[in-house]
Amino acid sequence: MDKSTTTFLVHHNKNYFIVFLLSLISLSSFAQRYSFKQFDVEDGLTQSQVTGITQDSKRRLWVSTLGGLGCFSGKQFCSFTKTSGLNSNFALAITADKKDNIWVGTSRGISAFNGKKILNHKQTTSWVGNMTTASSGLVYGISSSQLFRTDGMRADFIKVTRDQSEMVTAVKKDANGKLWAAVYHHGLFSLENGSWIPSPVNHQIKEALITDLIADSFIPDKLWVLTDAGLLMIQEKKVILAVQTSIKLTAIEQDARGNIWLGSGKGAYCLSAKGILHFTANNGFTDNTVNAIFRDAENNIWLGTDGEGLFRFNDTNYFVFDESQGLSNRVVMSLAKGPSLNEVWIGTYRGLFKFKNNKITQVLFSKNKENNNNINFLYNDSKQQIWIGTVSGGLWLYDGKKFRNMTGNQTGVAYNAVLEDSRKRIWLSTNMGCFLLDQRNGKMKWISREFGSTLMESDEGNILVGTQDGLYIIDENKKSVPLKIKGMENMSILCMTKMGSNLFFGTSDNGIFCWNEKTARITRIGTREGLASDHVYSMLIDPKGILWAGSGKGINMVDVHRMKVLREAGEHSLLVECNQNAILRDREHIWIGTTKGAIVYHSDQKTSKTTKPFIYLNTLKAFSQYRNQKDSLRTVFHEKELKKVIRLPHDQNNLSIDFTGIFLSNPEALMYEYKLTGGEGGFTETISNPSMNFTALPPGKYTFQVRAVTKSGIKSSNSATVTFEITPPYYQTSFFRLFAFFVIILVILAAVYTILTLKERKRKLRLKIKLEEQVKVRKQTAEDFHDDLGNKLTRISVLSEVLCSMISEEDLEKRAIIGKINENVNDLYNGTRDILWSLNPKNDLLSQLIAHIISFGWEMFNNTAIEFEEDIDLGQFDGKLSLDISRNLLMIFKEAIHNVLKHSKATKVTFTAIIHNELLEIRIKDNGMGISGAATIEGHGINNMKVRARRISARLNIRTADQGTALSLQISLKTLMRLKNV
Repeated sequence: MDKSTTTFLVHHNKNYFIVFLLSLISLSSFAQRYSFKQFDVEDGLTQSQVTGITQDSKRRLWVSTLGGLGCFSGKQFCSFTKTSGLNSNFALAITADKKDNIWVGTSRGISAFNGKKILNHKQTTSWVGNMTTASSGLVYGISSSQLFRTDGMRADFIKVTRDQSEMVTAVKKDANGKLWAAVYHHGLFSLENGSWIPSPVNHQIKEALITDLIADSFIPDKLWVLTDAGLLMIQEKKVILAVQTSIKLTAIEQDARGNIWLGSGKGAYCLSAKGILHFTANNGFTDNTVNAIFRDAENNIWLGTDGEGLFRFNDTNYFVFDESQGLSNRVVMSLAKGPSLNEVWIGTYRGLFKFKNNKITQVLFSKNKENNNNINFLYNDSKQQIWIGTVSGGLWLYDGKKFRNMTGNQTGVAYNAVLEDSRKRIWLSTNMGCFLLDQRNGKMKWISREFGSTLMESDEGNILVGTQDGLYIIDENKKSVPLKIKGMENMSILCMTKMGSNLFFGTSDNGIFCWNEKTARITRIGTREGLASDHVYSMLIDPKGILWAGSGKGINMVDVHRMKVLREAGEHSLLVECNQNAILRDREHIWIGTTKGAIVYHSDQKTSKTTKPFIYLNTLKAFSQYRNQKDSLRTVFHEKELKKVIRLPHDQNNLSIDFTGIFLSNPEALMYEYKLTGGEGGFTETISNPSMNFTALPPGKYTFQVRAVTKSGIKSSNSATVTFEITPPYYQTSFFRLFAFFVIILVILAAVYTILTLKERKRKLRLKIKLEEQVKVRKQTAEDFHDDLGNKLTRISVLSEVLCSMISEEDLEKRAIIGKINENVNDLYNGTRDILWSLNPKNDLLSQLIAHIISFGWEMFNNTAIEFEEDIDLGQFDGKLSLDISRNLLMIFKEAIHNVLKHSKATKVTFTAIIHNELLEIRIKDNGMGISGAATIEGHGINNMKVRARRISARLNIRTADQGTALSLQISLKTLMRLKNV
């Protein structure tokens, strides 16, 4: 920075101004390289002239350029130009509203991108060079020096003051949500409750041409105002010219530390409590104009330049010295403090350099540059002398005045390390082994032949030598013996350091070991615990108990009290290869030699708050298993549709879910982990691909959840989820399964019914045939029996009558015998008549049976004193009876009528046949003297009746008393019909 062109004015504290100015000079001339990441056209940026920067709720960065609009996700840009729908490629201003609509001010008015298409507003057709979104969601902008606002439907021009010719030069929403407008010749105005309220300091600033402003995020009611004359600070109704410069200031922003960033016509400035830094091409930035500065949600500072694209400032606590600051080779092999204050010596394979007075210059110590340029180590002894070890160039010593070669030219000897012990002895470690140097004559005593890479003295005064074959100890007798530590046998030791009784060993491929000399306890940390690499080249412990470890893939800080690797906020860890034992602490700075230069950390600087990634879903694609054959079934669901439950048919069970993680601080550190509830278990191992494919998912309801994770384990502030349901095919639904179950049951029942029906048909057919045969047999039997037996009985009767006529009338005994023969013939004929009646199929009806019993009753009680009555009510039933039922019923009631006639001495007999409730009841009742108990039990006739009743499944009841006897037989109609069909 040119001190003659920039002045800081702090009028209220003169002493503070002097200190501030001195720090300004120091900081501005400190020749270090800062960490900026550039994004240009080669990286996908639409055009290199950036005019504005904003960010949407998904943390995507939107950049307006003179070639169109760009959207940056951290890894790639997508562009929108006039071809895409913009009214002009000259995009001059940009803002994002609460609905993530991106508003672009162009040379031809306003364009708005709603995520799907670009809409152009016709109300504004002139240049729009300033835009912002108010807390209300309305978008405000400036076109032709007039203020307008739009709600998305239309744009209306509004007035801030009563001046009809007012010229609005800036409009901005501050960090507190207040909307400000700057009007030339009038000052600043804030929008409160729909009214523009003038600032109380307008009388002091109304003539200033205000181009930008911010409200201080750390100090209430403090404004930083950018004008054509410089930077103004407004606080407590006072206006202070904070920065006055001949270089035009173009943009302003405040970072998370409270520092003020200024864009200018030549690079950028950063104002802090320590002073001001001017970022230019000399220290890692650019000399081009900075048109826009923006602080994103992760507290990164983005700078849009005129011609060199977009820059991101990595807010790290380190800076780099390499060829751009004066080194001839960026590979720094060794470091040491210089002979004067604030001086650091840097050893490379192309010579020795010193950093002093913020400049790097080369130090020449030998005429033989070829061998002496390869410097392997630098070492400060107790006398502040500097030891210089070279490869094939010997060992050198600088005593503050001159350089001395301590060993002469030793071609083939590479000095790896040097150590001054507590007894002021100098120990050397080389490729030839370990030596003890006699400083008086330069002679070296050979102690051991092991290739030593590092040296350290223990608290007991023993010398430890780290070799490729493990750790060795040199005792008081100068003998080298292996130091056996359990778990570290034969390990390659690259570096060592100590704190108290704890010794720390950096190894090749095994990380860091901590061994306590007193307790023999050993602890290891490696890549699983957070180390960048298990190949540890250099170590140093600062006064705060932080172990700085340089490894093959970066630099780590380890809290030695907890043995825990500390993670850097924002994941700004360097991917560099450190060099062996190239590490130094100089005051508050830690210097580490790497293959990319000297990395200098500020050990006392506080790290910024840890930021977390953000993630969102892009699309869900569902397609059938035979994708090539059924492209018509392929379905794509976009972001807004993913907020609802998605239902998919069963044949679209192959899914591809695309998502985007945003971590602008370090996109390369971004990984992903996901889980699928309803399918798999918890979150998976981290993956790098921002897309997941699921094939042949079974029907069911699923929730896909994904979150972004950095390589050091910092998880995203949110997780993106989508719920979808794959509906089962109709044959897997519960309704179909229930329907199928009932169908199967019905089929089974139908099959059983069919089988039973067929069996029943066959049985009935057989029965019908059998009955028909029985009918024929019965009919034939009845006819034959009647013809044969009837003829014979008639013949006997006739012969008995002839015989009787041949005997004299006086022969009474013979006539009596003949009479009995004739009587028995008649009885036999009558009995045969009932049998013949039963055998006749024409007499199978129930009514016929009842009529035959009644006829038999009338016949028996005729010509007797017994009155015979009948009561018949068969209703509509008159079914056919089987021969067995008909015969048994007839015989039961014939026996009953015989018993009444012979034994009851009754005068009245009632015969009843009634059908009631599907039950046939036949009853005969008399008013005789009843039946004795013995007769009831032992009578053969009664027993026969009971046997006959059981044979036809009927129930026979006999009730007897002095007033008579009642015999009742009950049989169900179903039994009658069943027995008929058996």
